[in-house]
Amino acid sequence: MAADLNNEKLIARYLLGDLPEEDQVAIEDRAFSDKEYLALVTAVENDLIDEYVRQELSATERQQFETRFLASTERRQRVEFAKALARVPEQAVVTERAQWSWRDALYAFISGLNPAAKLAAAAVMLLLLVGGAWLLTATLRLRSQLTQLQAQSEELQKELQQQVEAERRRNEQLNAGLRQEKQQREQTEESLRQLSETGDATTPPSRPVIASLTLLPGLSRGGGDKSSLILANDTRLVRLQIGIDPDEPYKTFAVELRTAAGRQVWTRENLSARTRGRARAVSLTLPASALKPADYELRLNGRTEQGESEDVGFYYFDVKKQ
Repeated sequence: MAADLNNEKLIARYLLGDLPEEDQVAIEDRAFSDKEYLALVTAVENDLIDEYVRQELSATERQQFETRFLASTERRQRVEFAKALARVPEQAVVTERAQWSWRDALYAFISGLNPAAKLAAAAVMLLLLVGGAWLLTATLRLRSQLTQLQAQSEELQKELQQQVEAERRRNEQLNAGLRQEKQQREQTEESLRQLSETGDATTPPSRPVIASLTLLPGLSRGGGDKSSLILANDTRLVRLQIGIDPDEPYKTFAVELRTAAGRQVWTRENLSARTRGRARAVSLTLPASALKPADYELRLNGRTEQGESEDVGFYYFDVKKQ
């Protein structure tokens, strides 16, 4: 249940530092935005000073008052002023002291002064009231700034955690790509080793049969001039020459080969382009056994110096068995 912020006992507990943090914040936020509520807090503060001077506070409240409330120099001055009022002579009082509030005593005290003293007393009282209101307003402003700083710190910590998580995922993707590339390289080396072992042991091993195909950019998936790769039965390796624009700024390239149905066949990264005259191409070598008679799509991806990847082009061809 929310606390009744207009309750004077609740406000007195706030002034004595005897409220939970959330209730303190609620009172300060309202006093900061509501002038009438700030006046109520100031009135309760005056009553609390009056009860302390008349020794009407309990032992616990008095200890809280002296520990928390009197920590401010301005508040100590106001308490001393209230003590001075409490020592006003009996003849200056027009009714019985027991029935007076400290406001009545203040009025009687000022009424007995000469005009110059009245003006000085009024100036002191105004200064004390203004100083008290300023002190409370400054406290509320500082607490609001502290809350904003805490919120900004939490937001910054959240952004840093998101960046760390994004970097971790990126590293995992790079490691997965490296593992896949290593596996494909090992497969290629194993294919070459097997080819070298299939020859007659008494004769020098024959060089593997290599089928080559040059792919040019700009061909559409359904184009009638799509390139074809003819594989003979003794073809062991396939070398694809992937033509690119000579003005492409990328230093390294990545290749992804898929069937028309979307099944991934081969990938390779960190490929370099070779230049011959005005022509520029990226070479890709893979085992012929990885290619079955079907339509294929090759995606060429360029890597910038900042590590970002961008698509360079798509190439289409089909494979046929001789």
